[in-house]
Amino acid sequence: MMKNSENRIIKTHPVRYFAAAMRKYKKGFYPLYAVLIIVLMVQPFINIFGPRMMIDEILGSADLNMIVKIAAVMVFADFVIKTVIRFLFEELDKVYFQGLNRFLEAGVGKKSMELKYETTENKEILDSLADARTGIDEGYSGASKGLFESLAAIISSIVVLVLSTALVIRYTWIPIVLVIANVGFNTFFESRLSRIKMEQISLLAKNDRSYHYLLHNLSDIKYGKDIRLFGAKNMMLGRVDEFNDRQSEISRTHARKAQRYVTGSKINLAVTAALTYLILALMVIDKRISIGDFTMLSTAVTTIVASINTVLKKMLELKKFCGYTDKYIRYVEGNNYDEKGDKNVDVSDGIVIEFKNVSFRYPGASSFALKNINAVIADGEHLSVVGLNGAGKTTFIKLLCRLYEPTEGEILLNGVNIHDYDYGSYMKQLSVVFQDFCLLGFSIKENLICDRPDKVQDSELMPLVERVGLKDKVDSLPMGLMTPVFRYYDQSGFEPSGGEQQKIAMARALYKDGPVLILDEPTAALDPVAEKEIYEQFNTMVRNKTAIFISHRLASCRFCDRLLVFKDGEIVESGTHDSLLALPGGLYAQMYGAQEKMYC
Repeated sequence: MMKNSENRIIKTHPVRYFAAAMRKYKKGFYPLYAVLIIVLMVQPFINIFGPRMMIDEILGSADLNMIVKIAAVMVFADFVIKTVIRFLFEELDKVYFQGLNRFLEAGVGKKSMELKYETTENKEILDSLADARTGIDEGYSGASKGLFESLAAIISSIVVLVLSTALVIRYTWIPIVLVIANVGFNTFFESRLSRIKMEQISLLAKNDRSYHYLLHNLSDIKYGKDIRLFGAKNMMLGRVDEFNDRQSEISRTHARKAQRYVTGSKINLAVTAALTYLILALMVIDKRISIGDFTMLSTAVTTIVASINTVLKKMLELKKFCGYTDKYIRYVEGNNYDEKGDKNVDVSDGIVIEFKNVSFRYPGASSFALKNINAVIADGEHLSVVGLNGAGKTTFIKLLCRLYEPTEGEILLNGVNIHDYDYGSYMKQLSVVFQDFCLLGFSIKENLICDRPDKVQDSELMPLVERVGLKDKVDSLPMGLMTPVFRYYDQSGFEPSGGEQQKIAMARALYKDGPVLILDEPTAALDPVAEKEIYEQFNTMVRNKTAIFISHRLASCRFCDRLLVFKDGEIVESGTHDSLLALPGGLYAQMYGAQEKMYC
């Protein structure tokens, strides 16, 4: 259940959340940000007061020196302010906004790794993940740059609006009425434009996910062989063109929808400006204001209109930002769960694992993947789990690894439900190699150790590397164990074969040295010679350990103490290799016989 503090965070307004995130990311941001706001406040008044002083001087005493000084001050002040604003925006963007975005992206990755494993296959969670990434994408929400630039514009525009309005009212209130009318019309236009923009972005986001998936596949070398061998290039490029055309059509359709409101907004601004100039011109004719005042007031009214429109526009952008980033907050701060267990695992007297009436159904599935599984795995026993594809073998292992919880029944370790144990304490007992294991694009050593590799000497790892048959390969690499796996991050890396990858994964599991070793198809990518070596070394590698071994190659079963044969999610046979071969009409005997004929 989600904690109350987490609920409060999720209900926190996105602006407050991201403002706090920036403070947490880098404390030096806000003083620099305050300078930006102040400079943005000052900038409009150079254009309001500067021309008035110049015109009054020209029409008054016409002192050339004073005119030159005023012009110089105006040009210099404008140059300095624009330079400072440009510098501040660039500095904030490069040092703070981009960094915060990466910090937030890392937050999505961190949350994804912390999620309960079964939720990672849930469509709602996967959609939530996609929404979270969209929420901090500058092209959609505006991200942190859009947020803080909008806030700066709103704050500075409000201050400029108040001061400019006070200045104009000293002379006349009529232009303010025009401004209010302008704002009313413009609010209508901007709200319609915002709605059209949000609709367009929503459609583009769905299209973009498919589009970028295709681009990823086209550029990923892993797909290169299949694309070439099966001539899929034209099909994929054709699909990319389809997405491009759809993207263009969406943009074109919404541009046509928006055009009337864009035109209306421009007409509204033009009418307001024309009426303002007319009113101020009449005041000049009546000698109520000077020509210099005319320039100042017309610029001030234009500034008022621009400030109000900026506030309205940026408020709508903030609304859009909040709509997107709220999904980020809900993903990163939500979806939490409390691990039930708090017991420490004690294996000093050995390990006994028991599946007790265990059934399991995947989320959203109508049928059970496992049904009424009952099995006891004794301390130090070497167990082989066999069966046809889809029989439930890997699901059996995932339940034992607490990647899923049983739908019915329970799994016991030394008589205690495994979910009553502290998660970290329980995980220390397991060393696992799944068929779909993952290696990181770091060094071989980092892949073997995963945690604080700098604390382990290479010499401690070499016996382990030799046991899995990797010593010759490691010795041939210029950087030895420090050679990067793959070339994702470093061109000095090497591209391991499928068998070499599997050996690294097995060495990683053996290094962890958990008392329970689980190998899911450990020889699937190995050649026959390497496979034979692994089988011969199997008993040595798993000595003094409880071992669970899954393999389609049934020759491996002779190295195990006992076999469990799965079919359609149930255990249909249990016994030794020899006893199951002797079972008349038995599934294991049929499978073994079929493989024996293939290799004869």
